[in-house]
Amino acid sequence: VKDALLAMVGSGHVLNRWSGYDPATDRVRVTLLRLYAEHGRAPTPGALAERTATSETTIQPLLQELRRRDLVVLDGYRIVGAYPFTDRDTGHRVTLDGRSLNAMCAVDALGIGAMTGHDVAIASHCRNSGAPIRITTRDRGRGLADVAPVTAVVWLSVRFEGACAANSLCAATSFFCSDDHLAAWRREHQSHEPGFRLSIEEALEAGRAIFGPSLAGIDAIVDQGDNAAETRGERQSSGDTASQDMPVISRRLGANGRNNGSYDLAVIGAGSAGFSAAITA
Repeated sequence: VKDALLAMVGSGHVLNRWSGYDPATDRVRVTLLRLYAEHGRAPTPGALAERTATSETTIQPLLQELRRRDLVVLDGYRIVGAYPFTDRDTGHRVTLDGRSLNAMCAVDALGIGAMTGHDVAIASHCRNSGAPIRITTRDRGRGLADVAPVTAVVWLSVRFEGACAANSLCAATSFFCSDDHLAAWRREHQSHEPGFRLSIEEALEAGRAIFGPSLAGIDAIVDQGDNAAETRGERQSSGDTASQDMPVISRRLGANGRNNGSYDLAVIGAGSAGFSAAITA
């Protein structure tokens, strides 16, 4: 899992999303995700403006900024996706509090429970055979309750192209009912695709790491990072831009009992210096 997360960070896709990111834009992103989870579909810009107590005129440039950072997917001025959710029928259906949503990919589907703090049921299929794959979580999305078939695995693509994960790596990140079916699919379709084979437990860890902090917002994450740094005697002055480029938080999520550890890819705000990522094993 750690190698997969490091590969994602190393590609520049993750960190480039956050360089120069500001709290006003992030508040729109967090509100958008909350509305998505509440209603099972993308909110309209008008609904987003109402929830944030602002105007559509103010919302539109912020949505365009989120699109530029590949945090939101737009069709003209219409919101059609915000990782991990999408309005597109991807074949990855997630039931959350009785509502059915589409996830961008297999790992996104597995990360929704930890992001929202609720258990989910995932209905997907093997990318090679089409056989159904069903997964339920426990411990508020942080562990696995059931996986059928038990031989299921995930292919996590790290090929980011066209400034849009939804149309590149998400399109290839899929469930497979067994390693044999993953191998057959790769031989026929994606033999040179860069990526990682993950067990369902490992894919859940990846989803938790990527999406677990998403609804906290950068203000809360920065506060946690500052507190952690202060505890270690590492608080830096606001003018020390070199130190602001370094990871400022290292949080370990409790092991889910299904493997030896867990990872938390914490995307952290550091003012105008942008964001860093910390991965702990």
